[in-house]
Amino acid sequence: MSETSTTTRSAELYELAAHHLAGGVGSGTRSPRSGWLPVPVFAQSGAGPILTDVDGNEYIDYVMGQGPLILGHRPPAVTDAVVDVLRERGSLFSLAHDLEAQAARAVCERMPGVDLVRFGSSGTECVQYALRFARAFTGRELIVRVEGHYHGWSDTIHWSAHPSRETWGPPDHPAVTPESTGMAPGAGDSLIVLRWNDVDGLEAAFADYGERIAAIITEPILGNCGAIMPAPGYLERMRSIASDAGALLIFDEVLTGFRIGSGGVQGLTGVTPDLTVVAKALGAGYPVAAVGGSEAVMSLPADGRTMHGGTYNSNVLVCAAVVAACAETGRPGFYETLNARGERLAEGLVAAARAAGLDACWSGVGAMFQLWFSPAPPGDYREAHAIAARSPFFALHAYLRAHGVLIQPPQEGLFLTSAAHTDEHIDQTLAVAADAMEAVAAAVDRGDVGARGGLR
Repeated sequence: MSETSTTTRSAELYELAAHHLAGGVGSGTRSPRSGWLPVPVFAQSGAGPILTDVDGNEYIDYVMGQGPLILGHRPPAVTDAVVDVLRERGSLFSLAHDLEAQAARAVCERMPGVDLVRFGSSGTECVQYALRFARAFTGRELIVRVEGHYHGWSDTIHWSAHPSRETWGPPDHPAVTPESTGMAPGAGDSLIVLRWNDVDGLEAAFADYGERIAAIITEPILGNCGAIMPAPGYLERMRSIASDAGALLIFDEVLTGFRIGSGGVQGLTGVTPDLTVVAKALGAGYPVAAVGGSEAVMSLPADGRTMHGGTYNSNVLVCAAVVAACAETGRPGFYETLNARGERLAEGLVAAARAAGLDACWSGVGAMFQLWFSPAPPGDYREAHAIAARSPFFALHAYLRAHGVLIQPPQEGLFLTSAAHTDEHIDQTLAVAADAMEAVAAAVDRGDVGARGGLR
């Protein structure tokens, strides 16, 4: 692809936005501090796998809205369904309607661990409900969470998501580290933090606190740290330990649900959680999330013993999007094709890097993966942190952005593919990547490595 033009209009809009929008952006992940340099990309429009910015640059997009755009930008089937509902019925009733049941059925039919479901507007919100349901069902307070995993920004769980080397504590007893200022110190008192893929740590935690643990919450593939896979048998052991202790297992499939396979990670592995949170790809670009689980646990909100509510929950627009999106992703061969194309891209990137004399590998699945500039992928957050500290990944991001391919800036980010990416788009990306790796190798030679906006 041709080299992109300047970011003049983006710079102007960024400066203007800062007058009234804190930091000039609506989310910190879009800002220069997250690696979007010299200024953030200001989007103009998207169509299929192509994003166009306000300066007229076109990119093959692998950011994909950070996960929701499983069908690409503006997928006709979903867009038409939402527009038709808006024109014919409205946008919001805060009353029951038929599309709620249709959307709920679509979720329950796909996710093995979900008998009953309730909807919300964000993953953060639905994680909070999952934790509430788990505590209500077990009568216990403690939650086991895993270092490096992200479960939303709320005070009760946003701890030890990206701790620093100075704060993360010993490997056999990770510290409970706040991820933001302004959080009540006591909010972390109900958490136990463990390392990913550490069975010994999991067993020790339950030996010490098992009668007080309400649930384990985990991303079953560590998507928020470069798609680090679970070690063989790890999720199975997590399931059995929780069951033996009378605790619940919560899968945060906000990223993986409806993206990596028909039934998410639980469908691929056969490990069934008690509660599941899904979002992002569920609505193919519309703001919807869901929490669901076994009939026994979900009876709590069903009969009102445990509060669940929300004005915007399961409004007709997002329910129409869910039904339409699930119809598209439920087509025969959908995920096989999606993952095969993504794997071809991942393997091609590794080959291009190695041809330039760089160590490289990838982790994840085709629909959601990361390229690592290391001989082997990390096994947990701390290993990822060490790789990021010496990684030239930002040089790859900068070259690709300058030549019409858009990826997330941090080494621990993700390449997110969609059904709109064709073999031709993969070929074009790999052609750019072959040249990019020479620039990456040059960055290594001059010592231009390390995290920028990522793990520090």
